[in-house]
Amino acid sequence: MQILEYIIIPIISLVVLFIITKMMGYRQVSQLNMYDYINGITIGSIASELVMGGFDNILQPLIAMIVYAIVIIFLSKAAASSLKLRKLIDGQAVVLYENDQIYNEELEKAKLDLDEFLMQCRIAGYFNLNELQTVVLETNGSFSFFPKEKYRPAVVNDLNITINKVKLPTVLIKQGIIFHDNLSIIGQDETWLENELNVRGIPLSDVILMFQEDNSNLAVYSVNEVEKVFD
Repeated sequence: MQILEYIIIPIISLVVLFIITKMMGYRQVSQLNMYDYINGITIGSIASELVMGGFDNILQPLIAMIVYAIVIIFLSKAAASSLKLRKLIDGQAVVLYENDQIYNEELEKAKLDLDEFLMQCRIAGYFNLNELQTVVLETNGSFSFFPKEKYRPAVVNDLNITINKVKLPTVLIKQGIIFHDNLSIIGQDETWLENELNVRGIPLSDVILMFQEDNSNLAVYSVNEVEKVFD
């Protein structure tokens, strides 16, 4: 009977936390969906209480965490197969601004005021709302901005030019350690690498980072004692 109580209590608390977080809005959730947020703070709280000896019976927090884990796995699988359940758990994106119109009701539902909305626009680099076509509040609490056509950055297709495919730089040395496999990829060996360092007058132990760019140029960053303070 006591074990049943241990199982029921975390389920009830999970439901209550879910409702409270829904009422609080998405602002408390950053880079996590709402359910991940709830699970994180709940399981973290149980674990901390367990470590600090907040429970008389160690079995109670252990069962509670197991129950939470089972519920999480079950709901994750259910949400993956049901669009309605996924919307219930993760919520859905909300359009806050579109076609030169601010949707006040959606701002209120998301527990956002106009000043905070304008602040998010400025952070994204939009000081004039007339530059924006649509602003969306995502389910993880972040904002997505879709500018009007004349304010969108130009891309290669707009310029009608052809560019060559660019490869990632190949790291050859990191913090004084040579990456021999990467040397083989570019068709060179350690002797060639030592010659390149000698030409530059940099000992291997002083190399923080060295890589070969796509155009075969070498970039070398070495240890220095320069101090730089951001004022």
